[in-house]
Amino acid sequence: LNVTVDAETEDIKKAYKRLAVQLHPDKARDNTDDANDRFHQLKDAWDILQDSDRRKIYDTFGVDLGKERPDMEFWMIGTSQLLSPVGIFTLKTLLMRAVIGSLASGGFAFPLILNVGIAVVIVLLCWLWQLLGDAVGVFYLVSEVIDVTMLIENWKIGLGVGAASIFAAWLVKGWWFWVLVVEVVAALVVLIALIVASGLMTLWIDNVRLQHGDKVKDWRNKMRKERKALRDEIADLKKKVQDCERNG
Repeated sequence: LNVTVDAETEDIKKAYKRLAVQLHPDKARDNTDDANDRFHQLKDAWDILQDSDRRKIYDTFGVDLGKERPDMEFWMIGTSQLLSPVGIFTLKTLLMRAVIGSLASGGFAFPLILNVGIAVVIVLLCWLWQLLGDAVGVFYLVSEVIDVTMLIENWKIGLGVGAASIFAAWLVKGWWFWVLVVEVVAALVVLIALIVASGLMTLWIDNVRLQHGDKVKDWRNKMRKERKALRDEIADLKKKVQDCERNG
């Protein structure tokens, strides 16, 4: 963009508009691929520098880390890989206990339960023996962690998981409320950890900028001077070559 490292946004905007007109591919008579590359480079530079957050990252590290701020990208990865699975698992545990609880209290929710897949099996087994219903509920939760196809294809593993589900159901019998409490607390802990980690990442970036921002700026200015010196040397060599060709 031919502007200084600490140029104001308005100066950057003017330089971009001027160069966008000069380098537009429609004005290229030949080598349109090169013209397209230069125009895209110009636009990429403008996209980075017009965004205050992206420019702050670029000024801090000397590279662009993408459209999303690092703390937001960390937040999105954390929510999708940690918070969302824990939350969904907790909700399914609550659903499973609600189905069994509705039966234990008289089965008033039976018409609604019929529309909830695996809950139908739980209802029928609860009529026979509540522990079996709890075991199917545990098996249902385990299927959220282990691939169901593997359990079906390998009957030994499926049988083992089934037996383990019955044992687990017997083990936590009467403790389901506290199981749900633990799951909710785990989800809250993950949520708080993500919030704190994202905040710490933002503070770290600001701290790096304060400590090393001037060094990065000096390095970029040095690189610009060296690049200009190389361009001048190349231009001088080209001129000498042309002079030699004219003089034979």
